[in-house]
Amino acid sequence: MKKTLLLTLCCILSLTITAQKYVGGDISMLKKFIDEGAIYKDYDDQPVEPLTFFKQQGWNAQRVRLFVDPANATDTEKKEGAIQDLEYVKALGKSIKDAGLSLMLDFHYSDTWTHPGQHGTPAAWKNLTADQMATKVYDYTKNCLQEMIKAGATPDFIQVGNEITDGMLFPTGKISNSSESWDILVNLIKEGIKACNEICPQAKTVLHTELHNYDMVKTFYAKMANATVQYDIIGLSYYPDFHNSLTVFNTLLTQLETTYTGKQIMIVETGYGFEYQLAGAKYNFTSTYPLTDTGQQKFTKALIETLNTHERVTGLFWWYPEYNLNGIINKTGTEDWSKDFTSGYWNGALFWPRSGYPLSAIKELKSFLGGYSGIETIRSSSQQDGIWYTLDGRRLNGKPAARGLYIHNGKKIIVK
Repeated sequence: MKKTLLLTLCCILSLTITAQKYVGGDISMLKKFIDEGAIYKDYDDQPVEPLTFFKQQGWNAQRVRLFVDPANATDTEKKEGAIQDLEYVKALGKSIKDAGLSLMLDFHYSDTWTHPGQHGTPAAWKNLTADQMATKVYDYTKNCLQEMIKAGATPDFIQVGNEITDGMLFPTGKISNSSESWDILVNLIKEGIKACNEICPQAKTVLHTELHNYDMVKTFYAKMANATVQYDIIGLSYYPDFHNSLTVFNTLLTQLETTYTGKQIMIVETGYGFEYQLAGAKYNFTSTYPLTDTGQQKFTKALIETLNTHERVTGLFWWYPEYNLNGIINKTGTEDWSKDFTSGYWNGALFWPRSGYPLSAIKELKSFLGGYSGIETIRSSSQQDGIWYTLDGRRLNGKPAARGLYIHNGKKIIVK
């Protein structure tokens, strides 16, 4: 009898384990800003080491991009931040790991920026065939990961490509309506994942898309499923200025979560302005989220409330939070653009750029991790509301599809 009770208890406890959640930022420029003399402040207006400060605000992970040879990027691209070669990333990655934070490594597989409209093949790879390109992706990924491990910067998450909604390594891996183009892309991705699994078997692999075309995003992951690509996490970029409202985004999350029940979902890039809209914005939500510190925080809160209704959404990363000119402004008070670290103002930063003082959204982000008191809180506040909750207090859209122990109408319910 005791043995049976113990076994039953163990089964229940195993089902109560919820996925670890991660929150942080893509801080790829942090090392450069610090090298240039940037001074970051805390909420008491005192100088602070930024990684320590982020951790104090509840952040537990950071993301860093990696280019093949950014020396080949244009001067404009370098000023915009396309500077992260392997040596740079090893140093920054080690700092992140030494700070006790998880690391997401973002392979761009290019010498410069990649996004759906641009995936330039590295100069050294230009003359390779499709098969040779796949082999190069494997060899390059393997070598970089081995070097990261040696440097004490072992990644916990690895993106095999950045915003690859339309493919990667153009023109070789650019997708079209032909099955052949998809086959080439799948082979490139599989070779990258193969290297990740061999060198960093504990790391989770991420396939990252951008939401310029919601139908294309759904097509992409359907193609990956049909080709039996073995990855762990669906990675998404979401910027309301370009990708529409949280309502539209929420619908996609529900569709992905329902269709790919074995995958976690992470928002690996997001951002919203606090003074100006992002350049080239297609949508305007300033009546709901004013372009102020408070408005940016309000957007962050609304985003997190949306994400926390999805049990499989386990990651949230703010893009370029570290933009900060404090300490690298000349005596007349204007920006000194002689420094080759950026050519313009990233309006979605999380520090006031001229003072280095942190914006309110930094401390808001930690609410993605929970901030609830668990089962007892749910019982007291909404025990008969008909809504399903995880044990850490996250509200779900409906009855969960995943096995586990949940709260529903004030009772613990096992979903098998």
